[in-house]
Amino acid sequence: MRLAHCPGVFWADVSSLPRANRNLVLALLCLASFASVFNNLIIAPILPDISDDLGVRVSIAGLLVTAYAMVGGTAAIFAGPFIDRIGRKPVVVAGLAVLSVATVLSAVAPTFELLVAARMLAGLGVACLSPAVFSAVGDYFSYEERGRAMAWVMAANSSSTILGVPIGAFLSGILSWRMTFVVLAALCVVFTYLLARRLPPDQRTPGADREGIGAIGAILRQPQISIALLSNSMSTMYWFVFIPYMGAYFHDDFGLAKWALGLLTMCQGLGVLTGSFIGGRISDRFGKHPVIIYATLLGSIFIALETIAAPHLVFAGLYLFIFAGFGSARFASAQAVMTEMAPARRGTVMALSAAGQQFGIVLGSALGGLVLELWGYTGLGPVAAVIAILSALIYWAFIDEKRMLRDSARIEPSPAG
Repeated sequence: MRLAHCPGVFWADVSSLPRANRNLVLALLCLASFASVFNNLIIAPILPDISDDLGVRVSIAGLLVTAYAMVGGTAAIFAGPFIDRIGRKPVVVAGLAVLSVATVLSAVAPTFELLVAARMLAGLGVACLSPAVFSAVGDYFSYEERGRAMAWVMAANSSSTILGVPIGAFLSGILSWRMTFVVLAALCVVFTYLLARRLPPDQRTPGADREGIGAIGAILRQPQISIALLSNSMSTMYWFVFIPYMGAYFHDDFGLAKWALGLLTMCQGLGVLTGSFIGGRISDRFGKHPVIIYATLLGSIFIALETIAAPHLVFAGLYLFIFAGFGSARFASAQAVMTEMAPARRGTVMALSAAGQQFGIVLGSALGGLVLELWGYTGLGPVAAVIAILSALIYWAFIDEKRMLRDSARIEPSPAG
């Protein structure tokens, strides 16, 4: 891989890499994304066990998701310029290392307060990890094929729900929720080693070493980017109105055994896997914008049905599968769009996107807890659906994909000299 030079910064000419090498990079990035999503989603199926073991109500135990996302969102705001400045690989490896430590601490936390603190540290690791992964995907794959590349990242995410989370939930039900964190910590350590050894030097933005946090303001002053960030944050918010309380809902309303709650995330993961591959390919062929709009609107229907029109466990599982499919189709397409909105500051854009998603998790899980207290599980689906519809309307009204592609080349970093 050739390395070019400009004052104070080196960057890799990734376009010269053979496809086989780029696919290896994608596989490594998928491992990192797997660890990140596994760490996030594992809370849902083990939340009832944590609630019982540490003596807190389910609505209070949901603060584990809120605290994790609050720290992750805040840290991600400032991570972007460093991703552009020092490169993707160091940030990915550092993020995984922090996640490894945080997961070990989660496994041994003796009190709910210390578990919350450990989850906050995990949020810090993910704040570095996620935007660096998506930035690297943008570096290595052209916009015309980026939907499919994002679909592979989503496939890694869904594999964590299809395989990892059910196994973790089973361990929680048979042994303890702490064993779930032990298994996750071991995976994080292995993945950190693999990425440190095998991920090649990556693209770094000329002039980013002199720009610093000023890049954040430059990005946010772009209306298209700011509105897309808002819509994407809302799309995450509507997911997390329901997802943290999914396990408790199926346990309380349908009598699903605690050890079997991992089957829910398997169902969700299969939906994500199906939706991401179909949505990614359609978006590469027909455009990302229409996929984002229609997938969000259709997803809103099924998340509403989930809690108001599921007379049997089979219907609830089917609605969850379809909702997850449309949600992942939207996410893969939206991430591909975000990576192209300001290519010269891709790390900063994706960090702000990750921050928006984390704050969406904070608001969604907190709102879900409030809805749960006021109206019970029935209120979760309709509230999530309203937020989803608003997200789609904002994207439809204000985001122009063709204009975005024209404007992306105009956003340049400060001169290096």
